[in-house]
Amino acid sequence: MPSLKPYFLFLISLLLCPAIQAEPSYTIKLGTKVAWPPYHIDLKSGATGVAVEAVDCVMARIKQPYEINKLPWSRAQALTKSGALDGFFSASQSDKRDGYAELSRVFIPQIRKFYFLKKYFPAKVELYSIDYIKESFTVGARFSSNAMNYLKINNYNIGAEHLSETVLMRMLDAGRMDAVLENSLVFALMVKNLDRSMDEYLSIEVGKKNMGVYFSKIFLDKHPSFLALFNENIPPCSLIK
Repeated sequence: MPSLKPYFLFLISLLLCPAIQAEPSYTIKLGTKVAWPPYHIDLKSGATGVAVEAVDCVMARIKQPYEINKLPWSRAQALTKSGALDGFFSASQSDKRDGYAELSRVFIPQIRKFYFLKKYFPAKVELYSIDYIKESFTVGARFSSNAMNYLKINNYNIGAEHLSETVLMRMLDAGRMDAVLENSLVFALMVKNLDRSMDEYLSIEVGKKNMGVYFSKIFLDKHPSFLALFNENIPPCSLIK
């Protein structure tokens, strides 16, 4: 089993926790994508972001010690499958992931959209159905993401994939693909950080794919009551209103 070097450990505030008879004696090892603003934001001292804070809220309520390992997204999933990690987030449901892990109740919102550059595709939104996009355009998404998995399973014409959302934006600008499939919050923040405007883009919603934490079946076999306890304490911490 590969050794893991955690980048940081959250110190859980007992003041926020409901009364629980005993604090768990084990520390849960979770993996995240190194940076995926606004969900995961990489810091020298650790990490923050809306998803990190939501997970921390649940873990605090159940007095569960845990650590987060910031890793390439594909590696976080592979290490969960092998049992070297106990889980990973923020993750949406997929049949592949269901084979080796179990998804918590979803509590982190995600809306996926195709984004076209209006200067190349000035037509009205109503003309771009999902079927028309599949038949007529090349598309791309982040490498090893569930968005890319969706494109492959549904036989889209894939023009590009990359680990970096910023590189995908450059590929879109360069015409390497016609549209990129991305989380709406992530895309809007990328556009803002590049000092550009959302008015430059035509967006077509694909659907909601809300997220949670995938816990390894190896971990859950050792701690069969954990997931139910985790799920019971999600509602006060949920970002889905």
